[in-house]
Order: sequence, then structure tokens, then C-alpha cells
Amino acid sequence: MLTLHPMTGGIRDGRHQQYPTPHIEPRPVDSELAAEEAAVRLFSAYGSISYLILIGGDGEQVREYRRGHFFQAKSPLRDARHRVAAQNASATRAA
Repeated sequence: MLTLHPMTGGIRDGRHQQYPTPHIEPRPVDSELAAEEAAVRLFSAYGSISYLILIGGDGEQVREYRRGHFFQAKSPLRDARHRVAAQNASATRAA
């Protein structure tokens, strides 16, 4: 089982730090592909998330997704963003 942990960066205690986003719970996902799509949705829904850490079942960090990855040509989030947009468009048409 994989889990996406939302992280926030900012000034805290007089220093720039990264810390878990307090009001957003970690999200369980089934696969890396599902994690990419969930990352796109989380970034779109919550502006307070700076990046997401994907943690494997053994507690090891598998990947890290940053908000700016949407725009990088080789990023998996770029493709995931297109998939999510297509899913949303087809759901809108079906409704």
C-alpha cells in the first residue's frame, strides 16, 4: 500500500521549514499511476500543499511530487494532468 503525504513549506519559528500540512490527511493509493492522478487532484484542490511525498508500505520514500512538475516535459505529473482533465471532461459530458 502506498500513501501520499502532503507537505507545506514556509517560515515557521523564524526559519524556512517543510512540515506536514496540518489540515489535510495522508491519502492511501493503490499504485504509482493512481498516486500521480491523486497528486494532480490534491494540488488543484489545495493551494497550501507545496509538495507530496509518496511513501511505500515499508515506510520508505518512493517518490516526491512538486507543484512545478506540471510544466516539466519529462514529468509524470504532466501526463497525469492530461489524464485527469480527460476524465473530468468525459464525466462532465456523461452527466
